[in-house]
This record gives sequence, structure tokens and C-alpha cells, in this order.
Amino acid sequence: MVPIRDNNPTKITPYVTYGLIAANVLAFLYEASLPSQGLNGFLHLAAVVPRELSLSFAGISVHQPVPEWATLITSQFLHGGFLHLAGNMLFLWIFGNNVEDKLGHAKYLLFYLSCGILASLTQWYFAQDSSIPSLGASGAMSTTG
Repeated sequence: MVPIRDNNPTKITPYVTYGLIAANVLAFLYEASLPSQGLNGFLHLAAVVPRELSLSFAGISVHQPVPEWATLITSQFLHGGFLHLAGNMLFLWIFGNNVEDKLGHAKYLLFYLSCGILASLTQWYFAQDSSIPSLGASGAMSTTG
């Protein structure tokens, strides 16, 4: 069963939740506008590529214009398709406002991004030599919801 709403009233306007949804949708629209080759290059630049992150942690340059550690954040705003985006944003819409209400705006944003970083680092730990880009807000969403 897929939830479409909750019955938990909030006391605040969830500006961070709205901003996260907007950022994810805008990033997806940008992804969707890219030709196949451009998308592949963009994903290798902005998504977590475990092999490149391993090299970066070892002090070896991967010759990217964006520091590899930054992909631990940027990857959270990328999605592998419309259904991937829609599922994550549905759960963020339903549950994010309640968590933001409890934590406050700043703590919620820090919590959300930290959970996404930890999820990416967990994926990296189990596949350190993989060259397949890892992306999506699922790691942050699973802890937020």
C-alpha cells in the first residue's frame, strides 16, 4: 500500500521539505534534458562513483572539477528515472514535514543530508571498487520517513 497523505498536523510551514522537493525535481529536469552521452558524463561527475571515491580517500586525484567528497551530497538530488523520483518525493512530501516540525528547519536539513551521506558511504563500503554511479535520495528518505 502506498500512502498518499498522513493525519499528523504540523505547527510550522515545512520550507526545507519544499526546498528539497524543488531541488530534486529541478535536478531531475536537468538530467532529463541531457542527451545520453551528456547524462552519462554528468552522472559520473555528480553521483557517487565508489571507485573514484576510494581513490579520493587514498589521496589520488580522479581529475574531476568537483571534489569527489562533494558527490556524497550532490548524488542525493539525482534520480535514475521518473518513478525513482516520484517515489522518493511522495515519501518526502508525506513524512518530511513531520520530521521538520519536530527538529526545526536547520536540524532537519542537517539530519536529512547526513542520512544521505551515511547511506552513500554504506553503499561505498560494500562496493568500493565499483564504477557504477550511485545516486538518489532513497538513503535520506528511508531515515526521514
